[in-house]
Amino acid sequence: MARPLWGTRSRWRRVPWTQAPPLSPAAPTRADRSPDPSPSEPPAARRPPTAESAWSALTSYGLVAVLALAVLMASGTAPAPRVVPVTARVASGQPSGWARWLSRLTVGPKTGRDWLDAGLPLLSWADGQLPSPWPVHWQGLAADGVAALTGTPLNNLNRLLSSAIPPVGALPVAAGPPVHLPPALRTTAPGLPGDHGRVWAQLGARPLVGIYQSHSHEAFLPTLPAGATLAYSTDWPHTVVQVGWWLAQDLSLGGIPVVQSRVDNMQHGLLASYTMALGTAKTLMRWWPTVKILLDVHRGHAAAAATTLALGGQPTARILLVVGTSQLLPNPHWHENLAFALALSRELSQLAPGIVRSPGVETVPYRYNQQLLPADVQVEIGGPRNTLAEERRAVVELADALAVLIRAGSIPGMASSAAG
Repeated sequence: MARPLWGTRSRWRRVPWTQAPPLSPAAPTRADRSPDPSPSEPPAARRPPTAESAWSALTSYGLVAVLALAVLMASGTAPAPRVVPVTARVASGQPSGWARWLSRLTVGPKTGRDWLDAGLPLLSWADGQLPSPWPVHWQGLAADGVAALTGTPLNNLNRLLSSAIPPVGALPVAAGPPVHLPPALRTTAPGLPGDHGRVWAQLGARPLVGIYQSHSHEAFLPTLPAGATLAYSTDWPHTVVQVGWWLAQDLSLGGIPVVQSRVDNMQHGLLASYTMALGTAKTLMRWWPTVKILLDVHRGHAAAAATTLALGGQPTARILLVVGTSQLLPNPHWHENLAFALALSRELSQLAPGIVRSPGVETVPYRYNQQLLPADVQVEIGGPRNTLAEERRAVVELADALAVLIRAGSIPGMASSAAG
């Protein structure tokens, strides 16, 4: 009788307890085809890794490093990442070939610094360039790492129970007492629209909607000084910060309590914006735990013909909803985010036919910080050639569509009773 063992070559073999009688040469056993070392042989008898395999691994690593450096240098200083559908065909309007890549081997110091900040978020903090009012604890960093890998935060008992016992997620969670904001969240900044320039603007008690802008410098060329070529600015009334404020106002006027963060998430560059915006969104959820909808307001990058329509005889910016999946990093909520975006797109199309820009809802492999809530989407309103008046008209329709879904209780993670 024999017992199965896992061999050194990843296959099942049978090792006899006693010496078995020899079999016919015409029927060799599995042990004859792949002999195992004798149990009496010392471990040193097994074949050690060779120097050739070590050099092969080192060579592969070097090639990957060189390729990554070439991609970094060829990336240049692009104004913004392009959002493409998951199923879209990767294409380029430029001719291919090594000559084009070699001609673009230029990278500025700011871009290189942004890459380091994006890969090592604590680099700017350690260098004194990114002061933080909250101390950094290794326990928190470890918890964030586990949450990023598993999709379940360790400091959220309800989420932990929901991951182990799914029906628990359907139970309503009672909100805590009224929020007493720390001084760091009561600051003001010059030029911010409305609410006396507060960086964190709360309209109404127990906010249901949270608004922030990852690309806070995104602006609109018709409002910028003549000769401007890039639609970016820190003059907040000409940026998406103003658009987010209009959305907060319209929701509040419709009876929907809301909080808008006007934190400048692009203050350390474009590549570091999503890292900083993640901290902004987490701060918003920590101090306003009643928030059930997170909206990251952007403006698109398409031409004016694609981002504008005539609505009621008035030019109006069109809207595109972007949903991040879990192809690159875990996003436990992306199916719920997609369902919410589809419902919002349908409601927008009913209220204002044609306002939703094709494809209406776009899925991307990046999660874009949408792993935080079941109703967490990125909203692109208009493009760089739209005017603020066109943006304003689009925001009215977006606020109306959101209000309809909230009152109907069609928000993932929010019971119908909480919508009143």
